[in-house]
Amino acid sequence: MNSKLEQFANSGFMKKIQAFSVKLSQSPTFGTISQGMGGTMGLIMIGAVVQIICAIGGMAFGWKSGDALYNMLYMPYELTMGLLGLFMSFTLAYTYAKRLGLKMLIQSGFTSMVCFILVCSPIVSATTETGQTIRALNISSLGANGIFVAILIGLISVRITKFAIEHNWEIRMPDVVPEGILNSFNSIIPSGINILVWYGLAQVISQLTGGALTLGTLITKAISIPLSYLVSPLGMVVIVIVFCLSWFFGIHGGSVVFTAIMPLYMAAYATNAELVAAGQPLPFNPIFLYGCVSVIGGAGNTLPLCVMGLRSKSKQISAVAKASFIPGLFNINEPAIFGFPIMYNPILLIPFILNSLVVMVILYFAYSFNLMMQPHILIMTTLPIGI
Repeated sequence: MNSKLEQFANSGFMKKIQAFSVKLSQSPTFGTISQGMGGTMGLIMIGAVVQIICAIGGMAFGWKSGDALYNMLYMPYELTMGLLGLFMSFTLAYTYAKRLGLKMLIQSGFTSMVCFILVCSPIVSATTETGQTIRALNISSLGANGIFVAILIGLISVRITKFAIEHNWEIRMPDVVPEGILNSFNSIIPSGINILVWYGLAQVISQLTGGALTLGTLITKAISIPLSYLVSPLGMVVIVIVFCLSWFFGIHGGSVVFTAIMPLYMAAYATNAELVAAGQPLPFNPIFLYGCVSVIGGAGNTLPLCVMGLRSKSKQISAVAKASFIPGLFNINEPAIFGFPIMYNPILLIPFILNSLVVMVILYFAYSFNLMMQPHILIMTTLPIGI
């Protein structure tokens, strides 16, 4: 078996993939994505720990969303993972500006953050009982489901800034002005152009959709609509592949896929719960094959990768594996996806997709031959493996 694996690893196919992977890693764009995501690892780990604590509290003490203690403990997650896309828009722009040799590093990061908020988080208004109008940001799209938009804005905004500088679209200041102040003044015009471009795009989308969509939700909706027609055994194969490919390209796979199938998924659970209560047999429903994507360590079943990474000779891989293993037991695997990384890594994409498909085949036969009971209890995804 080992000799066959070695032959496959040294095959022409794998060498081409490895060469393509090296070429990607040497590209300023893809190198930026990897490094920019790595800059948020600390926040990701904090969010993962908070999720674990809340999951254990829910099992042991019955904590649930809405309880004062639960909400208090969950707040660090809301301010880390809940704003992950926002933070990543800064790290990506900062890293890309540095790779392109721009001096306005911090300014590029802040510009990217502002543009990200403009296109993903429209301001909502509410009136209190006293008649006071409160304006607030809708942060629902600033987390992991906004990562793809953060990548787009982080990269393109820096390119716009570089274009403006190369064409001398900047405010000239005397050389005696300190560099920090000089960079701030020089960034005014490039930042203004970026805001006009991205905010203009946001307004166009808002006007065309009657305010129903933002750039982030438009991308998600465009991908998710076709998926709702694929609820069959073969269709679920397509859905799982799209799920994994979405993560690979920086799009939150769950947001894209589960948004499309959630009504059918919830209805299937409700139907089965009623049948169990009535003592009726449960029919096979292909929608439950979706469970194959995250039963062993989160999206793509990455816990085995973390286990193997613990024995790696690479210090980087070993460190990521150690940081990802415990969260992986609770099906939280952002540390693995962003840390190894799996995103934009064509070599790891192969097992990332095949793993879920193999688990799907096992589930299909287990359900078909009544080796496993059809699901009828909707449980938390962060419950530890085995529970």
